Amino acid sequence: MSAIPADIACGVAAMTQPKSHPWEPIADLPESWRHLVDPEASAYVQAWLEQAEELRAKDSYQAFLTRLHRQFAIETGAIEDVYRISEGGTRTLIAKGLNAAFLSHEDTDEPPGVVVSKIKDQYIAIEGLYQFVSAQRPLTKSYVREIRQTLTAHQDTYEARDTLGNFVNRKLPRGVWKKLPNNVEGPDDFVFEFCPPEQVEGEMERLLSLHERHLDQKVSPLVEAAWLHHRFALIHPFTDGNGRVARCLATLVLLKERWFPLVVTRSDRTSYIDALRRADSGDLRPLIRLFGTLQRKVIREALSVAKETLQETAKVQGIIESVKTALERRRDEKNDLVHQSFQVAETLQYDARSRLDEMAKDIAQSLQSVDPKFNAFAFGACTDEDRAHYHHYQIVQCARDLGYFANLQAYRSWAVLAIETEVRTEILFSIHAVGRGSSGVMACAAMIYTKRPSDEGKTIIGEVTPLTDEPFEFTYAEEPDNVQHRFQKWLEGCLVSGLDRWRNEIV
Repeated sequence: MSAIPADIACGVAAMTQPKSHPWEPIADLPESWRHLVDPEASAYVQAWLEQAEELRAKDSYQAFLTRLHRQFAIETGAIEDVYRISEGGTRTLIAKGLNAAFLSHEDTDEPPGVVVSKIKDQYIAIEGLYQFVSAQRPLTKSYVREIRQTLTAHQDTYEARDTLGNFVNRKLPRGVWKKLPNNVEGPDDFVFEFCPPEQVEGEMERLLSLHERHLDQKVSPLVEAAWLHHRFALIHPFTDGNGRVARCLATLVLLKERWFPLVVTRSDRTSYIDALRRADSGDLRPLIRLFGTLQRKVIREALSVAKETLQETAKVQGIIESVKTALERRRDEKNDLVHQSFQVAETLQYDARSRLDEMAKDIAQSLQSVDPKFNAFAFGACTDEDRAHYHHYQIVQCARDLGYFANLQAYRSWAVLAIETEVRTEILFSIHAVGRGSSGVMACAAMIYTKRPSDEGKTIIGEVTPLTDEPFEFTYAEEPDNVQHRFQKWLEGCLVSGLDRWRNEIV
């Protein structure tokens, strides 16, 4: 059991019940907190911030933010089972707006109007965070209660357990700290104790005092967001709604530094819970890494908005003016820092090609002992070679599945391991830019697919399957040696995954 805010307030544990995780006052960050900083995420955000201002004024970027806020509003309640909403219903509300008319009764576990009212409360809450940051207000206990009041405006009850162990619905108290313990119970008499009600006031004062000190110390946004989220969760000051408030507080930290909201989705639930469990044991690093991964995901999506942005520019200024602007931008972007990321990309492509050559020889030797016609070989191309434009369909499809825009105009290189038995299987590693122009934000996507000849002599490409949930990412702001070291480890993991999928198809 974890300190993940479960938004289920369990009743008072019996005095004889063993305390598997007894409550302790919240702990400050260790003095060595700088070792917790995620340099990869920080470098990624730095590259984004250097070009974000131009995008922020565009209609397409504002539409992207609106969709992101809708996603936050839907998922922050869904992950806590405040309501249940289908994936299809979620996509519709994100794309079209928070309107109950877009949902069917099959999409939700309550009347659509009730669910959308709760979602709108959470949307209002995140919009309020932006206003709070703009006003440069200090974080206070009253504002924390205000956040919770907004989040639960249309939530009248919460699920609790009575002294006999039965689940019951109780009226949700508003505007106050909890009056009864809300510990989480698990199997085998496990009890995770949160802060006792009588200690909440003092613990919240300590939490906010330490937070102010961290701001003065310039603690990394990711480190502070993870710390504030987790320590608030350990206090669990409200009868219900603690998880949603915790994610709002983490978002507040990120927004102050011009980062993006913390969007934790249902698909992130397992890694989120695991990271919180590790934090319960004193290790914040998995939670910090998770928050960094979620930020990188949103930044990739934001960078991909640029394609629409250029179309807007053309409409407003005319085609000639937009071409002029694009040429000027291209000239400005060709600086030493951006080209450094391209040079690193060339090194990674060489590393991938060399490793695939080694693996191809081993596979070919094994396969040809079974059938001389079977074979395996590797090949690749860098951005200036004629065949660098190969595999366009597969690369674009993989990037789309991973939720970002692969910019193959700014840079592209690739390496392929081809295995020929009855069917040709290819494992492709594509290195390319992310988002518009030469931003210096780069990614390597790994994918697997098959190729078969058709009766007409054409090539039929099978389903393109990404080998990882996230692409490998790097920027000019990161040390090249560090990038290369991370890439080699990532490459091996992808090859194991790809060969395992190939084996499953063969056996």
